[in-house]
Formats: sequence, structure tokens, C-alpha cells
Amino acid sequence: MSTKMSTKRPLLEIRGLDLTYPGNGAGRSVPHHVLRRVSLSVEEGDSFGIVGESGSGKSTLLRAACGLARPGRGKILLNGKSIKSFSNNKLSRIIQMVFQDPYRSLNPHYTVDRVLGEPLAVHGVGKEPARMDKALKDVGLRPEFRFAYPHQLSGGQRQRVAIARALMLSPRLLFLDEPTSALDVSVQAEILNLLARLRREQELSYILVSHDLAAVAHMCDRVAVMKQGEIVEELTKAALRKGRADHPYTRELLAAVLPATRV
Repeated sequence: MSTKMSTKRPLLEIRGLDLTYPGNGAGRSVPHHVLRRVSLSVEEGDSFGIVGESGSGKSTLLRAACGLARPGRGKILLNGKSIKSFSNNKLSRIIQMVFQDPYRSLNPHYTVDRVLGEPLAVHGVGKEPARMDKALKDVGLRPEFRFAYPHQLSGGQRQRVAIARALMLSPRLLFLDEPTSALDVSVQAEILNLLARLRREQELSYILVSHDLAAVAHMCDRVAVMKQGEIVEELTKAALRKGRADHPYTRELLAAVLPATRV
């Protein structure tokens, strides 16, 4: 399905990405082709969704795009430059990730104060209580939460802390890997609305990986549909909400949740 072309240079561009995990060399497994000729682009201010069944390569694509997995072929460009030309520290000032499970992504032995202060310390910024208080306020938490441990917080509060941590270095692009799937249904909408507000207020760009088509329809301007490591179709928000798709797999996904996507 065709989408409107833009003349702006992408913030992130992926061209022909291929990634294969090798077998273990003992005959007990075979190489697994995870990504196949994947291409996409994300402009400044975009919110781009990636959907597909488990094992389709969604999370691996995010890991490759932020340098955590090495593709065999293809290019990943940030502001027109290969991410290979960025140091880890420089890359993490531009791209940050919010993970699926806030119970596992926060160190249980660290207070929120230390969780938020760690990226500042790694980058030599120094501990800035006012900056941490502002980050907590931005995600809807009071300053006194700085002195709590993760086990003292609800799931939604932990994910807010994880989002605040991702914002500490003022990145331009957030990778959101199933950011609500581990939360209670009653909290999921709150987190999605928070992310939508932060995108507007801080002029962020998002790539959202999710199996929840309704969440993607709410959050994203465009969505790529992945199957067995390939992007089989890209849709606009309008097409997604109206259930208009060309590829049989996309139509199958939409048919399963069509009432929910028409929001």
C-alpha cells in the first residue's frame, strides 16, 4: 500500500538489513535467519509502529538499530551517518530504549535516585537532583519517589521510572519495546497517553514495537507489519484504523482485532 513520500532527511534509516543467528556448531541447531532485507525510515517527530507475531523479528530489529545486535548485511543510518561511526556514549545520547518488563529492567537493589543518576554518571554529567525531580514530574511522579526502591512501586510506577530514566540524557529517539504488555489493562492506557504527551512536549520520535494493534493505531502515524523477518506491508494510521490492507497476513491480523483498531 502506497504512503506519502517526504523530502525531509530521515532521523533513522534502515536499508536492506539482514541478520542471521548462527547454529551452535554441534549439529543441535541450524542458523536462524531473523531479519530479511528490512528497510524503513523514521523522520524527526515520527511515531512509527512495528507489529507482527512473536518471533517475527520486531525486537531484534530494535536491538540492531541501536547497536545491540550486528546485522550481516545492510545499513543503519542516523542523521545520514552509519551508526558504526558513533561511539556507544554518543549513540545513547540520541537513542534510548524502554523495555517491556519494568520488573526486570530496573535494578531491585537501586533506589530510583540511583536509577536516574546512573546514566548521568556514565556520561560524566554529575548527579543533578533538580534534573531528576523534573524527569519524575514529567512522567507524573512526585520528587519523593526518588528515595523508593522498585519493589515499593506498582507496575505502572516502575514503567514511569523506566521512561524517566530513558529521558535523562535528552534523547531524540525512543525505542519502545512492548512498553505496556507487562502491565495491568487498567494502567496500559495511562502509559500510552503519557508517552503521547511526552512526544509532543519534548519533540521526540518513537519506534513502538507491539502486538497490540489498538495501541499502535492510537500512538503511531505509520506502521510496518513484519512476518518471518520481513516487512510485508507498511500502512498509514488511517489505513490501519479503517482496516485497509493489501497483504493477506496484514488482513489476517486486522480481522482478529478490527473492532479494537477502529478508534
